[in-house]
Amino acid sequence: MNSREALRGVPREIFVPDEIWVRGDDWLLTPLRRQDEPDEWARLVASEDEAIITRVSDAPWPVPTSSSSAPAVMAEMIDALALAESMGVLEIGTGTGYNAAVMCAITGTRVVSIEVAPDVAAQARAALIGAGYPVEVVTGDGAQGVPAFAPFDRVIATAAVRDVPYAWVEQTRPGGRVVMPWRNDLVEGGRLLVLDVSADGSAAGRFGGGLSFMPLRQQPLPKFVPWVSDNEEGDYEETTTRVDPREVLDGRNRGAKFAIGLRLPGCTDGRTINEDGTETFRLSHFESGSWAGFTPGNGEHVVKQHGTRRLWDELEAAYSWWLEADRPGPDRFGITVTPQGQTIWLDSPTGMNWSV
Repeated sequence: MNSREALRGVPREIFVPDEIWVRGDDWLLTPLRRQDEPDEWARLVASEDEAIITRVSDAPWPVPTSSSSAPAVMAEMIDALALAESMGVLEIGTGTGYNAAVMCAITGTRVVSIEVAPDVAAQARAALIGAGYPVEVVTGDGAQGVPAFAPFDRVIATAAVRDVPYAWVEQTRPGGRVVMPWRNDLVEGGRLLVLDVSADGSAAGRFGGGLSFMPLRQQPLPKFVPWVSDNEEGDYEETTTRVDPREVLDGRNRGAKFAIGLRLPGCTDGRTINEDGTETFRLSHFESGSWAGFTPGNGEHVVKQHGTRRLWDELEAAYSWWLEADRPGPDRFGITVTPQGQTIWLDSPTGMNWSV
């Protein structure tokens, strides 16, 4: 049975709660209840392309904390797993339980799934038991895996990571596979990452297509540096440059931004509009308190930098490197994970590489 057949055979409505969350015209999340809007609830549940937000945080405004992934995205990730009958599977992030049920239908055997939120785990467990799918739902820290049930043939994460937990590799059999959304701090969303596990305990693979998932609870998105007071008080170094990497900063070239972000781990970006109508592109690194601003001009561009990390210098060097490497896209990059950490590489694990 392939992923599409399994998705058609497992009813999604069994797993989606009666209250879900949708974005209004103001982009804020509001509840949508099945009993109040049954047709819209049913339309969203039946859609192959709609992710459904099922849990939100309380304050200061609703922020998604759990969801049911879009079936089309589920199919892409499950296909990347290359599942076969009787394979042992570990899922990181149970959510509604729907994804685990679909994998059960393909493998014909028990799936182990770990969920960090006890209420989410309880609801998924009840739905899976009621529907008759043999899923062992464990409540706990997904970054640690589930060693009590290891080793697994396949591991799949439904939350985005920047640092691949080595426990996932360690708990996968040699020749097995780990699939996850891998996020880049500089780019909204992430990329599909497929790692094949070797007998020496390492795992390696390339980045694939774009995916957007909530971050693993233990790896929250980096914070921004508050730069306004530093800027107003002149607590920065000001220079000019003729280098203009706006194709990276303004988001026109997401592949370029992904590549540059691999060289600038922990950095986030933003954009502000100045009183005179010009715009300033910004970088920040929260852990060091560093920030940089780039205001385009007519040939000469103004750069301001604050903090121990000279973020503009780093960006300019990364941009020059990217141009000299023939503007590589995300599919030319990969990652190797070992007990010592993770290494990004270009074109081949034995080619140009660096630790992140």
